[in-house]
Amino acid sequence: MPLFAAMPNHDPAHSPNLYTHTRTLIGLSAAALVAQLPDRVACVDRGCRLLAANSGFLALRDTTAAVIIGQPIMVIGLAPSLTTLIYRHLSRCLDQGCDMVADWSDTRTAGELRDYEVQLRPYRDAPDGVQGLVIIIRDVTALRESERRRRQLEVVYTATAEGVLITDPDGRVIAVNSAFTHITGYAESEILGQNPSLLNAHWHSRGFFISLWRRLLRNGSWQGEIWNRRKNGEIYRQRLTIRRVLDHRGRPSHFVGLFAERTAAAITDAPSLAEQLIHYDALTKLPNRLLFESRLDHALELARRKETPLALFILDLDHFSHINTSLGYQIGDDLLRTVGLKLRETIRPADTLARLRADQFALLFEEIEDLDETTSIANRLQTLMSAPIWIRGHQLHVSLSMGIAVSTGQREDRRSLMTSAETALRQVKRQGRNGFQRLTSAPHQAAHQQQQYCERLRAALNRSELQLRYRPCMNMSAESLDSVTVALYWESPELGVLTHERIIALADDSGLLPELGDWVLAQACRQLQTWFENGLAIKRLVVEISEAQFTHRDLVRTVAHHIAEYPAVATQLDLEFSEQLLVKYRTQIADVFQGLNELGLGICLGEVGIGWTAPALLQRLPIRTLKIHSSFIAALPNAHHELAVVEALIAMAQSLGLEICADGVRTKEQQYQLLSIGCLKALGELFGEAASADQCESWINPAGIRPMPIVPIEH
Repeated sequence: MPLFAAMPNHDPAHSPNLYTHTRTLIGLSAAALVAQLPDRVACVDRGCRLLAANSGFLALRDTTAAVIIGQPIMVIGLAPSLTTLIYRHLSRCLDQGCDMVADWSDTRTAGELRDYEVQLRPYRDAPDGVQGLVIIIRDVTALRESERRRRQLEVVYTATAEGVLITDPDGRVIAVNSAFTHITGYAESEILGQNPSLLNAHWHSRGFFISLWRRLLRNGSWQGEIWNRRKNGEIYRQRLTIRRVLDHRGRPSHFVGLFAERTAAAITDAPSLAEQLIHYDALTKLPNRLLFESRLDHALELARRKETPLALFILDLDHFSHINTSLGYQIGDDLLRTVGLKLRETIRPADTLARLRADQFALLFEEIEDLDETTSIANRLQTLMSAPIWIRGHQLHVSLSMGIAVSTGQREDRRSLMTSAETALRQVKRQGRNGFQRLTSAPHQAAHQQQQYCERLRAALNRSELQLRYRPCMNMSAESLDSVTVALYWESPELGVLTHERIIALADDSGLLPELGDWVLAQACRQLQTWFENGLAIKRLVVEISEAQFTHRDLVRTVAHHIAEYPAVATQLDLEFSEQLLVKYRTQIADVFQGLNELGLGICLGEVGIGWTAPALLQRLPIRTLKIHSSFIAALPNAHHELAVVEALIAMAQSLGLEICADGVRTKEQQYQLLSIGCLKALGELFGEAASADQCESWINPAGIRPMPIVPIEH
């Protein structure tokens, strides 16, 4: 086949102009030159029909000239993004006789991302003027990559006296120089792909880094002093400059850090400061987790020898994230310092108070008299926190959730004791927070109970005792059903009726969440397929995905398997991930979201407002819906701080073109307020309890979603 192929066996009587142009093109002496070009070249007439194409262009479609010559270019099966690009500029090039050059990226042809430059150039046949367009598609992948590498190398080699670290826009290290290796002790192979936080000495507050990034993104650079840690544990002070690098389109492509040691001596030469950095929390100056665990080990050893009990308290500040998001991290940091001071005032000199992480503290009480003493301590702590706290003119009301574990001087170790306290803390949170729970079971008793729960839940799965229920999500403006969210229901012979939240908590404690999550997903797909086969169309079914399910399963492959078994469900199925899951697994989850999106599924981000994800990240991900955390909705309509957060989330969703939904609506007042600020969709007790599949079918008719009775809006 000739490299530059024209339309074969065309009858000129049917299209004389097309035939004439084709014959003219074939006769052009330039045809031989075009045939030798490495570019992909084609010609179209004013009617957008393909007149000629070289072999490179035909390879885009993996076809022959006989198949596509004479066809409109819009229907020959090119990549949709390329077809759209050509169509967008076609008229202007033909009417005005002007050239057009644009960028295009494609993965379909080469199996990897390739960059192309697309040119549209009019060709003329005097005296008739512009007769059509020559389309030239040039592979510029190597050129673009060369430009990127050149920009990186320019920065590296102009700063060889300083340590240099380069990251991609997502914060992954992609290049370092030899000075970096010399200063930090990390080899290039150890740091590539990692986050620079690997070097963090944990001396600076979270507010410090937020301020750093805000200034960097606003001004394009940041400069200052920072404490970091070498691979061998030495802590040192450095002078750091971070600069933002833009690509050829003006978008951030890299961040470059240049640094040098402030002094030649490492901080290990100053024992008091090193001790403070390693063993104490920088914000509150309290012992950190490392020092606390060391003291707990020592206390347990003493308790075993003396056969005396000790008590471990793990405390969380309730709804602390709301304060951070509504008032800012500086207020949050000041609150943590204040709470640390108040707690320290209530304990004995021999007791230990530590900050474990974020808003979580720990208290260790040695040689307690009896269990009643732990109750007395818990009540005293609750009374202490009942008084309002004033921070920078803001009156804050803070409550504590406390998990308590008691060692009776037997063979408990640190891990089992902390696990018991954390389990008790989770129970308090499930019961509504602002309280305390105590576990005194010996480790073998707790393990035996966990094993019983695990066996009961596994047996319930095998005996099909678990059922799916469906929570209605309403379009409050149209007063109709928008979608349904899957919930679990279990009527256990031994445990009674268990709600969705209790089942999830039990599965979490028993380690069955991955298996349970897969079962729920399969049942939901089966039910969707059943509704479809019965002529019942539901707009959207939402299934929540747990962290355990995400981390223990190849989620995309699992979902693809279910879709292959139930092919009608893909466009009607949404998977919901918590915002905290997105924040925690930011790098991995992007690939998962993309894979699910390619399968045709929608992505819902739930519990929004707790993690406060950056809009720039949301914009890059194929997310359809944001679901506001129920704790914000519960505080409406009178809580001004929570209302400000909800309004900000709605505005962010609207600016990003995302749907927004409120979770946990209980009253008409909340419904009216949400509607007034632009939130049209919601679910909660106001709209009814979770229903069975049969009950759900009464909301649907063969034509699709129909209105269902909800609390009417008073106009």
